[in-house]
Amino acid sequence: MRVFSEQLAEQLKAGLRACYLIFGDEPLQKMEALQQIRHTARAQGFTDVWRFSAIEEPLPWDDIHACGQSLSLFAERQIIELELGEKFPKEWAERISELQKQLHPDLLLIILGPKLNSAQSKSSWFTSLDKQGIYIPVALPDARYFPRWMKLRSQQCGLRIDSDGITFLCHAFEGNLLAAAQELEKLALLTLPQPLSVSTLQHNITRHNVFDPFKWLDTLLEGKTQRALRMLAQLRDEGVEPGMLTWALAKDLELLWSLRLAQDARQPLTPLMQAAKVWQSRQPLLQQAMQRLSATQLRDMLRMISALDHCNRTFENSNAWQWLQTLTIAFRGNISLRFTLPEQL
Repeated sequence: MRVFSEQLAEQLKAGLRACYLIFGDEPLQKMEALQQIRHTARAQGFTDVWRFSAIEEPLPWDDIHACGQSLSLFAERQIIELELGEKFPKEWAERISELQKQLHPDLLLIILGPKLNSAQSKSSWFTSLDKQGIYIPVALPDARYFPRWMKLRSQQCGLRIDSDGITFLCHAFEGNLLAAAQELEKLALLTLPQPLSVSTLQHNITRHNVFDPFKWLDTLLEGKTQRALRMLAQLRDEGVEPGMLTWALAKDLELLWSLRLAQDARQPLTPLMQAAKVWQSRQPLLQQAMQRLSATQLRDMLRMISALDHCNRTFENSNAWQWLQTLTIAFRGNISLRFTLPEQL
């Protein structure tokens, strides 16, 4: 059964399940979900904890199964925590299925790992454990819901922050919930006059927004230009090479161009996206972009990519970043691009 992190505390009041699956790439929610489960389990006598991690070395499956088959001399109830890594060897599915058969009321299984792909979430080992326990997906809140998360978190820390202050905090900590939580706790200790304003926040917090090129690309596809420009500026400040952004952007634009031509020719897009191995979660984003961008606009943007690539090859970094900014704005879809094109192209 799927339960989101903000629902977990209420679910735990109804009693512990046999296993908990915590998967995703957002560290704060993952850490807090694990702490809540541990706390509840400890209160019910699960005082013996065996922890195994595949991050640095292979999982010792024989030892893991031995833990599940024997009770501790000092505690009748025990927890087995498994932390999985990015790689998931085929034999693990069988090993986890074997471990599931060992579960009993005095043994609690917690499995943590990165975000599951589509095949993993449909695999027999996962669906079987999901039916028996609780699946907790942890991910960054969508930008639309981030203000609500920030407001609730502020209230939990005993803070009152005006609406402009909440917006400022969302910009300051976008992509980094852990830093946001830490800064809010620090603000609570400062006993500042409330409600907190933007001016007060500017003088008392350290900005920690975190972006990566793929979040930037997804934001472009959504047409959220101002947010994408902020992300681009931070990527530049963090030392990301424009060449890497160019490569990733060119791939998306070439795909959009081919999909747009197919759409104009009234061809079905789903087989094309599947052939291009587009994740299902990204397909709606590509369709959003095609609704805004015509074939002519996409052709012009590909010509800009050529100019951008030339800047990268000739180490004209300043011009390269200007082209990246122009292309970012172009994804808005309601502007003419003709005046921005180099004459030689």
